[in-house]
Amino acid sequence: MKLLWIDDEIDLLRPFIYALEKKGYQVTTATNGPDGLSLLKSQSFDLILLDQMMTGMQGLDVLRRIKEIDPQVFVAMVTKSDDEALINEALGKMVDDFIIKPFTPAQLLAVIKRLLEKRKLVVTQMGREFVQAINEARDLKTAEDWANYYFLLNYWNNIIHRYDDAGLKEILQERHRAANNQFSLFIEENYPQWLSGESPLLSHQILGKNVKPLWDRYRQIYFIVLDSMRYDQWLAILPLLKDFYQIETNFYFSILPSATPYSRNAIFSGLLPLEIYRRYPAWWVFEETGQNRYEQELLAENLRRLGFKSRFSFVKTSHGEELNQLKTILFDTNIRLSVIIINFLDLLIHSVKQTRLLNEMITDDVSLVGITRVWFASSFIYELLKEFARRDCIVIITSDHGFIRVKRPTLIYGSREVSANLRYKHGAAIRVEERDALLISNPESYALPAEHRGVKYALARSDYYFIYPTKPREYEKTYKNSFQHGGISMEEMIVPYAKLTPQ
Repeated sequence: MKLLWIDDEIDLLRPFIYALEKKGYQVTTATNGPDGLSLLKSQSFDLILLDQMMTGMQGLDVLRRIKEIDPQVFVAMVTKSDDEALINEALGKMVDDFIIKPFTPAQLLAVIKRLLEKRKLVVTQMGREFVQAINEARDLKTAEDWANYYFLLNYWNNIIHRYDDAGLKEILQERHRAANNQFSLFIEENYPQWLSGESPLLSHQILGKNVKPLWDRYRQIYFIVLDSMRYDQWLAILPLLKDFYQIETNFYFSILPSATPYSRNAIFSGLLPLEIYRRYPAWWVFEETGQNRYEQELLAENLRRLGFKSRFSFVKTSHGEELNQLKTILFDTNIRLSVIIINFLDLLIHSVKQTRLLNEMITDDVSLVGITRVWFASSFIYELLKEFARRDCIVIITSDHGFIRVKRPTLIYGSREVSANLRYKHGAAIRVEERDALLISNPESYALPAEHRGVKYALARSDYYFIYPTKPREYEKTYKNSFQHGGISMEEMIVPYAKLTPQ
């Protein structure tokens, strides 16, 4: 177990810490409540030992904040008092056990063992609740139904991985894959109608429907796109921001393909890909590189159509140093709308398979989410957001699309001009196994541009990825279990959208 011990006299407790470490526990310490809460925001713990009487922030206040950040973590309160009123108040704030000072190492270990037994009971009860919740959420008819089901799966994924139950993990994985298979059919049936009629919020509608109404209410608007940020990653970094903002989290659906050249161009242009190509053919790039080079021009045209007459800025970066150099622009009160694109997360997911250390560290989605939280806690964008919170402004944080860990290869056939992406392809004479991928013979029906007649699009379903028949084993070995985007899955298409109002 990973333990966090918060006590303002932590140096006096070193013998107990050494004893716990000899028993195999990993112990992290903090000498006050705020430092302990900061550690909890940036990493996960199985148990927190919390002193009640501390200088500054008292134990009960820390306990309340702990449960806001991580409701599932176990907390044992360490106190010199066995006062019944204090114990009742702590129990009301969901403390799990007590350690009365003075105590011995044996008494400390006894409390931890009791909590381990409680952990086993929690896992048993959790399994029943998980199966019941999943079985009750089967009638999925609308986009909102699917979004809520995806959020439910995320919730249970977090809990089940915390308690490390192999059986429940396997059930969850099977349910998630089955859900993505059904989601693909739902998208195929409904997406073309979304493009021409009533729809959930889509990529190209964000600025017009969600940002434009804020122009007259706030002096400055910061619109931040964390490239390739998934919903579970947003939930991991959200607690870090709650001390500074009132946060309203919602979602939208990425357009297809769920990849940057399509989804992010749609966000800034306010147009679907085919509309961009028809209105601004010089700004639509079919080549594999530079497909987002005209984002700022597309944004300027969109703002003009929407009637935005004030100044705006456009910043795209993957490094904090670059943002630091641009602070003068970001804090210029004459700029009403600041658009900031952070490419770090996209670079991270595409570096995992290529970097041995990352590949060993990021073994599943939960570890990737943990790395995201660690990065964000020490990032310059986090420091920048703290500064924004002291201004008369509103902050929008979103993404352009998510991603999925691909596990199942499927063969694709086509001409030499077929694009290189693993989750989506476009080109002539494409053939796929239509159980594994959606083949779009008429790109116009999906509002997609075609460079010449005969071009088709193929979008991988669920966790499939495309390989060529020439060297199938080599392709499978290289790309299996890598993180990709561009296809049809809940992870890629259901995208977080959050409005942050300074406290």
